[in-house]
Amino acid sequence: MDKKISRVLKRLENKSNYEEKNFDRIPHDERMLAITKDTGIFYNTILRMQKPKRILEIGTSTGYSSLWFADAVLGLKTEILTIEQSQKKIDMATRNFKSAGVSKIIQIKQGNAKDVLNQMLKEFRKNKSRKYFDFVFIDADKEEYGFYFEASLKMLKRGGIIAADNIIYPKRFQTYIKKYMDYVYAKKNIQTSIIPIGNGQQISIKIK
Repeated sequence: MDKKISRVLKRLENKSNYEEKNFDRIPHDERMLAITKDTGIFYNTILRMQKPKRILEIGTSTGYSSLWFADAVLGLKTEILTIEQSQKKIDMATRNFKSAGVSKIIQIKQGNAKDVLNQMLKEFRKNKSRKYFDFVFIDADKEEYGFYFEASLKMLKRGGIIAADNIIYPKRFQTYIKKYMDYVYAKKNIQTSIIPIGNGQQISIKIK
């Protein structure tokens, strides 16, 4: 692993551990709400095998997951596009990316994720030389997972992957997650599995 990225990840992991023990004391817009370390390692491994050209992340937060993705694709000229609404979190993520030395390969799009994705879809459809995504990671508003999946699927290449966090935990999201998984399982052009790593990961591959 890249040393600069590793140092920033370690600092964020310490912050995440503190957050877990003091959750109610931390203002919502300052919470990391990050994936777990084993989840980061899992996706880092997948991306090293996949060697994607374009990655889309829905829900940047402070950039912890983005850094795991960036470490996996260093030297590959991969583009990472990540969406975040909170200016405070964008500021924190920007500092983390700079400290890790990966600012050049990560672009942050600010705004409501639905609005940003709708605009991206419009531009995608207009452009004849379409640039498809190879890997999409969803970790934002759970009630909107279905929309995020559908929008991303239209911009995903065949054989590409859509992954989502919080499929098993926390339990308070289960109403939204059940609705989302029912929707995903009903689709005929993907193959999907649930992986019990971290808070539960859903991995879907576009087969046609």
